[in-house]
Amino acid sequence: MSSRGATPGSYHRTGTQASLYQQISLGVRTKPRQSSVNREYLHNKLWKFFRLVRHAVRVCLIVRKYAIESLRDHREQLCNNSEILFDLSKFRRPVEETIGRNIRKILKSDPATRTEEEIRLAVVGLGQTISSFTEFPLQRQYALARIAILEEFERGRVILREGHRAEKFYLVVDGITDVYKLRENPITHTFSSRLVAALKKGSSFGEVALINAQRRTATVSCHTDVTMLAIEQEDFIKIFMANDRENEPDFITFLRQIPEFRGFPIDKIPHNNPNICQVVYYRIGTLMCKDSNEDEWIYIIRTGSCRVIKSLTQVTPKLKTRKRPEVIYDSFGTKRISQYSMEALGTFNKIRPVIKPGKCYTEIEQIRVKSVFGLVSVVFGRLKNALSVTLVSDGAECIRIRKSFFIKMTPEPLFDRLRREVRPYVTDEDLQKKLQREVDWTAYKHLLVQKIYNRNMKNNLATFDY
Repeated sequence: MSSRGATPGSYHRTGTQASLYQQISLGVRTKPRQSSVNREYLHNKLWKFFRLVRHAVRVCLIVRKYAIESLRDHREQLCNNSEILFDLSKFRRPVEETIGRNIRKILKSDPATRTEEEIRLAVVGLGQTISSFTEFPLQRQYALARIAILEEFERGRVILREGHRAEKFYLVVDGITDVYKLRENPITHTFSSRLVAALKKGSSFGEVALINAQRRTATVSCHTDVTMLAIEQEDFIKIFMANDRENEPDFITFLRQIPEFRGFPIDKIPHNNPNICQVVYYRIGTLMCKDSNEDEWIYIIRTGSCRVIKSLTQVTPKLKTRKRPEVIYDSFGTKRISQYSMEALGTFNKIRPVIKPGKCYTEIEQIRVKSVFGLVSVVFGRLKNALSVTLVSDGAECIRIRKSFFIKMTPEPLFDRLRREVRPYVTDEDLQKKLQREVDWTAYKHLLVQKIYNRNMKNNLATFDY
């Protein structure tokens, strides 16, 4: 049947079948397009995410910048705020300070023209810039500011020489100085200078020679440009060794309270004669007496404290350890003792180079107010194997009385009482043995702890070895 003879129903069915076929064919053809659409969609989404992250990073950087600026402004506001109850300068980086121009001008001027206000400013300025200046009593600080002269030396300048007469006391304000001593070569018998110390800001030198009326024991030169306070010998004696020539001074009243001087004719002490009796202030670390047996003075501590030290020979630990010799077999099956174990037992004694033992210092005692140093050699004389000790100041004011005058004026009953009360120091041999025991005990404790530690480590390794 032809198409012309087709009925409407048959045409409708034919058209429906054709459209369905077209839809199926179109659906099959559009599948690749849908996958490409999904790919573009994901690419756009990912690109938007990256852009969002980039904008978020930019926002974080901007916020961080503003936070840092606000914190800086807040700190500046705190520094400028006058209502803070603490000093912000204590939390800043310390800067090396020096005295100002006004203080330098005052200290360079003539001491006779200085006013009380200028002296007060000099004391405050020196105390703020030189910490060691505050170690002196306040009365001596004002005395130093009243008569001290500020002197300046260029680099390489020799301030004082070894063997010259002592004339001044120096306190370093700025710069560094080198201390040299002459040493004799035992082979060639020639002398050469050797650097023994470097003195920096706040250090002082020259007081020992002035106190003991001796010549200079070292040469001091400028390592850099140096500024120092200089005090003449007469002024130094007035400040640090002052005695009241008219009335009875305070230190004579203080001597009456010392138990060792009960029964001594204190009224006969010539307090106006510095060759017999002195009042001396020693700064921290000053060597007061090098050898107690050879020193000519008796020291009575008025204020502060001192340390009695002794030089000993440095020792090494001497521990007795028991070691069993290790048995080994040679290639023929013969038993032999290991060479290393024999060396440990001392069979093979190798010649070792002789090393000169060094020195170490030990503190014997610390003496304080109303203590007396130097009576041992006076009471017992030169005993056999008598211990020679050294006295070092921790910042002390002392009364010095010459031993010859004390022996001459001391009555016999007082000597008898001092022989019963004063105890001599132990001998060098006893101190050396005590030092050896201390070193051995310290080494034994170290070895014992190391042995226990190694044993515990082996046990732990054996526990976890599976």
